[in-house]
Amino acid sequence: MAIQKTDSTLETIQTWALYVFAFAMPFSIALTQIAIGVAALAWLMRLFWLKTISFERLGLEWAFLLFVLAALVSTIFSTNVPQSVIFLKRHLLIPIVYIVATSIKNRRLLLYMLFLFALSTALYSVTGIVSYFMDPSLRVRHVHNSMTAGGITMLGALVGWGCALCWHDRLKWFFLASGVINLFCLILTSTRGSWLGFGAGLLIIMFMANKKLLLTIPVMVAIVLLLQPAEFSHRVQHMFDPTWRTNAKRIHWWSIGWEIFKDHPVVGIGDVSTQTMYKQYAPPHESEGVGHFHSNYVHIAVIMGTIGLIAFLNMMITLMIRLVQRLKTGFIKYSLGWASVISALSAWVAFNINGFFEWNYGDQEVITILWFLIGLGFITLSDSNNSKEIYAHTWKK
Repeated sequence: MAIQKTDSTLETIQTWALYVFAFAMPFSIALTQIAIGVAALAWLMRLFWLKTISFERLGLEWAFLLFVLAALVSTIFSTNVPQSVIFLKRHLLIPIVYIVATSIKNRRLLLYMLFLFALSTALYSVTGIVSYFMDPSLRVRHVHNSMTAGGITMLGALVGWGCALCWHDRLKWFFLASGVINLFCLILTSTRGSWLGFGAGLLIIMFMANKKLLLTIPVMVAIVLLLQPAEFSHRVQHMFDPTWRTNAKRIHWWSIGWEIFKDHPVVGIGDVSTQTMYKQYAPPHESEGVGHFHSNYVHIAVIMGTIGLIAFLNMMITLMIRLVQRLKTGFIKYSLGWASVISALSAWVAFNINGFFEWNYGDQEVITILWFLIGLGFITLSDSNNSKEIYAHTWKK
């Protein structure tokens, strides 16, 4: 009896910590870390101390393990071992997938998690929109820099649109409003990689929801172009121009990264700030140091070498395959569970497209949100075989 009571208390703590986590992610790293830390502690106590729950495999274990092992090997041979040891903490975020996936066991809890996240990102975007109109000369960077703001609003917009288009319930209008607000703020961040990521993710959502929605794409593109502030229009006009200044700068950074990779092809230079190494390879007249290479693929190749890049690609491809499998077998079409898997898959697509142009795996706010959404994509609901949609009723309760 005492064990059951303790387990119930820990489960309640775990659930409320996840509520805080879902809401805090766009605003506060500290609160987010505290919340997921409390949830993880409660989860581990139930798993190893009380033994009232068991570890649930998601089919991702080997992919995650191989990537972490590649990071450990890279650390051993790092050019700055102490710094690489510190940066290993970024991989401690991976268990978020398991904590979220194994903690959410009913539709109501899933709805609360998605609702809180959609509400939080919408509020985040509202404050960003207000900050822009207070100073229209600046891209949105109200809480974070523009790249991080772009990544957060990109993922927030996809969850809003995913739940609005792939879920048949009246609350879909709330999610649609969240998706629209996030999209508007995303436009004002003027982060082109995040735009491309959102566009690719939205294509997945539309294709899964109703293929006829793809016909609206030209209209949506026209709306985005019209809403893009005139001050930033040059960023659209030169989006794919390799000679334009910011594009040329990225290509130059990547070329330096390639030179470093050629000299450290197996395990890389270690997960370190690349400023010192960059200056050694940059032309003599270039005084600027680059702390990362603005691309997941280039940066991981530099810091973790071939084994790290292969392990990273294997991890991402495994995630995609497993999410697609869950779409086919996991949930009834147009249920909230189904919408959450599509949202996770679209977030995966957006993250990886954006990752061609940004080091978003190293952006703690963005990768935390991605792991949260991936976790939602791997939930197993106790009522998943019930064909009736009961969310509106449970929400009232």
